[in-house]
Amino acid sequence: MSTAPAPKVNLLDELQTALAHGTVAHRVDTLRRVTDLFLHAADHYSDEQIDLFDDVFHCLMRHIETSAKVMLSNRLAPVAKAPPQTVKTLAFDDLIEIAAPMLTQSERLTDDMLIASARSKSQAHLLAISGRRSLSGAVTDVLIARGNNEVLQRTAGNPGATFSENGYRGLLAHAERDESIAVCLGSRSSIPRHHFLKLVEKASASVRARLAEAHPERAADISVAVTAAT
Repeated sequence: MSTAPAPKVNLLDELQTALAHGTVAHRVDTLRRVTDLFLHAADHYSDEQIDLFDDVFHCLMRHIETSAKVMLSNRLAPVAKAPPQTVKTLAFDDLIEIAAPMLTQSERLTDDMLIASARSKSQAHLLAISGRRSLSGAVTDVLIARGNNEVLQRTAGNPGATFSENGYRGLLAHAERDESIAVCLGSRSSIPRHHFLKLVEKASASVRARLAEAHPERAADISVAVTAAT
């Protein structure tokens, strides 16, 4: 299978010059050009060529300002074959404006990486993770254990999220104290019946009404739960 050509030698020479003698603006321009070159044929580069881009991006990231890192994160986050170490470095940045695009979009981030971030970073980082297209039960367990109400609402309302039994129990406990979480959780089409019944049993009348509207096919379950609560 053919691969795209590696970064041109003159561009790599320019990189060395930019790092050694260039201004910040020159370095940012070099970063933009390297990013353009990578994105032009990202799906066709070999692993060795992607590693070379990884090295180039890492060299540049040590010498650029925050706004340039934000630009790089936004451009690389949707790319399935983005350089893995660059992705990880950006995703674990303490500044959320740099980390968020990667945490929300990048397919390069493994569950272990997401869990490590969720265990150690800010609530803004957790919120970014909670918006991913899909979330495993292992990741949502950590989001539920550490997240604030905003994180919990977004996690509970994410249709691509899955939950362990512990995760559901954690959400149910929060739902007793927060009606927004209760509605997000109860509106899920995938919520198991026994958890739905427990949620309705503990819910307020207004939450029950909203869940009945969201799940007309579960009217009998809601009636059962209300009777049990009464």
